[in-house]
Amino acid sequence: MVTSDLSARINDVLRYVGITRNMNAYMILSQALTLIAEDEDRLRAVEKEIYTPIADKNLRGPRAVQSAVRRASKVA
Repeated sequence: MVTSDLSARINDVLRYVGITRNMNAYMILSQALTLIAEDEDRLRAVEKEIYTPIADKNLRGPRAVQSAVRRASKVA
């Protein structure tokens, strides 16, 4: 139930800034925000604690994850 509420809140925030589910970066940003919500200290080592786990989960490189986040930030 808590995860569902967090997911709904993340969806609302992303939609508010103009990131919709049909964008490639939506899922990556959703996963990143979930990791950050679980432990804010992950922001101290973004590459190691956020980009790399997401890249491994999605079979991409950390640079691809970083690039998707940058593209989404331009949209927002």
